[in-house]
Amino acid sequence: ELIFKVQNAPRTVARFEEFREAVKARAAAGLAEGNDGEENARCIADGNEVMRFHCLGFAEDGVPYDGGGCAWSFPEKKGAAICTFSGSGGAHETAGGRRAMLVCRVVAGRVSKQLGFLDSLLDKRVGFDSVSGDNGALLVFDSRAVLPCFLIIYRL
Repeated sequence: ELIFKVQNAPRTVARFEEFREAVKARAAAGLAEGNDGEENARCIADGNEVMRFHCLGFAEDGVPYDGGGCAWSFPEKKGAAICTFSGSGGAHETAGGRRAMLVCRVVAGRVSKQLGFLDSLLDKRVGFDSVSGDNGALLVFDSRAVLPCFLIIYRL
């Protein structure tokens, strides 16, 4: 139905870029300490930045929201995660009713590849910026790592 380009505030863009630079610096420091250079190559180059989809719901007034009741907010509390998907199909499956999703730039950083995606999640994420899961899902643990670019509103 509609596609909107998200106009992020300069502060939001700056926080995103600062987070990406911090991920790159951690990866470069890990390489200097002798850690696997192949794993860190993408992190050193661009923070392992990828384009991802994040599903939104709709409030009663028709305004898209993230499930927490606020438009355009991502969880900022410690231990909270933002679930993004590699394709629109995975994000679509998590939506209900009228559909909306964000296309976002995401700094994935060091990704933990988990078989038991949600089992002991907090224990297993030490040293990682995100955790991969089933159906192309990626949980990102810092709201600064996600920068919305486009809002897509659609019907089936």
